Amino acid sequence: MPDHFQLIPATTPAHFDDFKALLHEYAKHDLDDTCHSTIWHDMAHLPGRYAQPGGLVLLAYQGVALAGCGAFVATSQAGMTELKRVYVRPAYRRQGLALALTQALINQARQNAWKTAAICTWPHNTQALALYQQLGFEPIPNFREADKAHLTFLGLPLIETVQPPRQNPNPNDHP
Repeated sequence: MPDHFQLIPATTPAHFDDFKALLHEYAKHDLDDTCHSTIWHDMAHLPGRYAQPGGLVLLAYQGVALAGCGAFVATSQAGMTELKRVYVRPAYRRQGLALALTQALINQARQNAWKTAAICTWPHNTQALALYQQLGFEPIPNFREADKAHLTFLGLPLIETVQPPRQNPNPNDHP
């Protein structure tokens, strides 16, 4: 993570006020489909689904200045969390903060025992898609409502799978 940013989990009403301010800014400037987004419900019911243990909000600060945020929430699929609301204010973009937020969310999700981190975004959100693919996210089936099928869905396994030992097909062969 860039040294000049600090990531803080939202735990207080003041933190959630900061998160709400960023969500409002995000909805106003960067959100593609404001009419059908769950962001309005989220803002009206904070901490709501972002509360621990199923959810988490990370706030990014540069000194005392609020620079960005990211979160994860439980999905309807067992073991899957959705990374959401990764937003960096324009003045702080192109400094590695979106990458740092996303990596921190992945690490926190792994520590919280989620098995899969999932993301959905617009197909034309090429910068975000490139970031997620750089981190190892791959296409997965739609894990949201049927009316979200036009979005791109990506997932990342969070638990390491151990490959079984290779078995020799012929017991007379020795390695």
